[in-house]
Formats: sequence, C-alpha cells, structure tokens
Amino acid sequence: MKRKHNSKIFLLLFLGALSAFGPFVIDLYLPALPSISHWFNASTSLTQLTLTTSMAGLAIGQLLIGPISDKFGRKLPLTISLIIYTISTICIFFTASIEMFIFMRVIQGLSSAGSVVIARAVVGDLYSGHEMTKFFSLMMVINSLAPILSPIGGSFLLKVTDWRGIFVVLSVIGIVLFIANFNFKESLVSHRRMSVPLLETYGIYKKIILYKKFMLFVAILTFALGGMFAYIASSAFILQEVFGLSEVEYALCFGANGFALSVGAGISSKLKERRSLYVGVIGLFVSCVYLSVVFGLRLDVWFVVSCFFVQMFFTGFLLPISSALAMNCGREYAGSASAMLGFCPFFLGGIVSPLVGLGDIFVSTTIVICLCFLGVLISFVMVNKFGYLKAR
Repeated sequence: MKRKHNSKIFLLLFLGALSAFGPFVIDLYLPALPSISHWFNASTSLTQLTLTTSMAGLAIGQLLIGPISDKFGRKLPLTISLIIYTISTICIFFTASIEMFIFMRVIQGLSSAGSVVIARAVVGDLYSGHEMTKFFSLMMVINSLAPILSPIGGSFLLKVTDWRGIFVVLSVIGIVLFIANFNFKESLVSHRRMSVPLLETYGIYKKIILYKKFMLFVAILTFALGGMFAYIASSAFILQEVFGLSEVEYALCFGANGFALSVGAGISSKLKERRSLYVGVIGLFVSCVYLSVVFGLRLDVWFVVSCFFVQMFFTGFLLPISSALAMNCGREYAGSASAMLGFCPFFLGGIVSPLVGLGDIFVSTTIVICLCFLGVLISFVMVNKFGYLKAR
C-alpha cells in the first residue's frame, strides 16, 4: 500500500508553527516581565530566571528527544511532548511563588522542546540540498511571526487580564497543535529508524560533536541566536522601565524587530549560501558598532530601537542558512542533529539572559551582544579556513 504524505503547504504551516512554538513560549509573556516581578515581589535578575529556565529546558529537552525521535519516529514523541507542555502551562497559572513559577517553566521548556527539534528533523527527513535551504528560509519567515505577533498579543492581553491570562492562551495553543498533530503523517519510515537500544542512541552525540563541519555551522547559529536572546532578555527592561514605553509601544517595537528578522530571512533565501553568510556577518559587525555608540552615549529611545532592528535584520541572514547547512551535514541522524542544533543556542541563551541584568543594563547588554558576534566571526572564519563553502 502506498504511504500517504502530507502536502507541502500543510508541512510548511505545521512545521513552521512547531518551530515557532519555543520562541512563542518565550516571547508572548515578555511584556509581562515587569508586572510578574512586581506580582511576586521579585528582583529583575530573579524574574529573568523565568526566561533562563525556559531556555535551559528547551535546550536540554531537545537533547533528550532528538535520539528518541530517531528510534521511535517523529509523531509519537511529538504527541507526548505536546500533552506534557499543555499540563505544565496550566499549572503555571496556579503558581503562588516565583520559585514554583521558575520550576514549572523548566517543565514547560523541556516539553516544548519536542516541537522545535522534531520540526527540523522532519525537514531533514524529507528534503536536502538547496530545497532544504529554501524550506528552512520559508519556515523562518513563518517563525518570525512569533516575535511579531506574540509580544503585541501579550500586551493587549495585559489590557484585559493579568500575566496568568497569557498562560491560558499558551495552553490553548498547545491544544490546537495537539489536534493538528493528528493530521501529520510520520516522516521517518521504519527502515530508517535506529535499531539499537534506546540508551545507545545517545552515543551518536559523540560522533556529531566530533564532526567539525557540522559543529562550525552550529556555532554560527548558536552565537547569532545568543545575541538575539540577549536582546530579548534586556529589551523589556530597557524600553519599558528606562525609556518609559507602554506595554503596547514596546510590543510594536518588538514586533518591528521581528519583521526585520523575517525580511532578512526572506532575502537570504534568494542568495547563495556563501553570500548570505558574508552579508550576515558583515551586517552584525555594523550593528555591534552602532549598538556600542548608541548605548555608550545613552542616545534617544528610537536610536536604541533602530539598533535592535539592524541586529535582527542581519541575524535573519544567518539563521536559515546555517540551520540548513548543518542539517545537510547531519541528515543521517536528523533527530539527533536537530537536537544538537537546538540545544547549543538555547543553552547559550540561558547563560546570556541573566547576564544582561547584572549591573548597568546598557553596559552588560552591549558586552554580551558583542561577545556573541565575536563567536559568529570566529566560527565563520574557521568555516572559510577549512573550505566548507568553496562549492557554494
């Protein structure tokens, strides 16, 4: 009997929504960070741990789920992770302390990791070469709707409810994706699954880590996203508390920067991989110089917003290309490769998020974003040194 396949349009929308799920979990409640801090009478740094723990959960969860999906297929792990996510999100609504809030964010991050890692793995199952690059770029455009719509939605939700209402919405999103999952056709056929015992499947990570070409493309993605996570963690406090923007004004600025990310990703899909990486790296260098001047001189809020806009635009050039190049290297173990590709950025994001809240937030944010760019630059130089882009 002929195996049924999903249409490309369904896959694009469904996988785009799944890959945006993790960022949406992070971004929707960003406008509520100051109010959550006041609600629990918690410090800024402690409140930012709710962001850090979610990122850490997303990072570790991908490492756990990747090999499982290589052994059991994509659909079953995705179904279970969506169920756990929905339950944990509902529990957050009832938290009575910042400590319990932080703990439940760990569970929420761990479970939402299934959506992110499996979305990339499915693309690796079904596509290769330039077709994979193009699909990743299209997914990134859809992905970019999350930072555009989620903070705006979060801000309007705060007009009619408190921060708990945001987590009700996140629960509903989990339920909707769970229902859509019933229409998803398994992409990893039985004969391509790993046949070794489950614990042995995790041994593939050693092979992946030692694969220099794969890890260098992962490094480019990781440091580019590290700079983006630093921006995410600091922007609410800089724009709302320092410059006095309202929740809606902040959400509109955040959404504009998400649009910049989407435009950058869209343009990159029209360029060759090598040129797209060059443009992204040079653009991020320009954005770091601009950021250093604006933050150092404490210029007006619109200069600050434009700094982040430029940073997100050129980050958009790097994300889909580095993802596709990495997944092309690791197609044989797409789930595990996708897990490593997801773990590294969120692990770094979990580190940089609380760092931007230490001391002077302008100084700490500038230092963190510039260090992340340095990581991008070194990784890109190494890619060229070893000739991994000569044929592209």
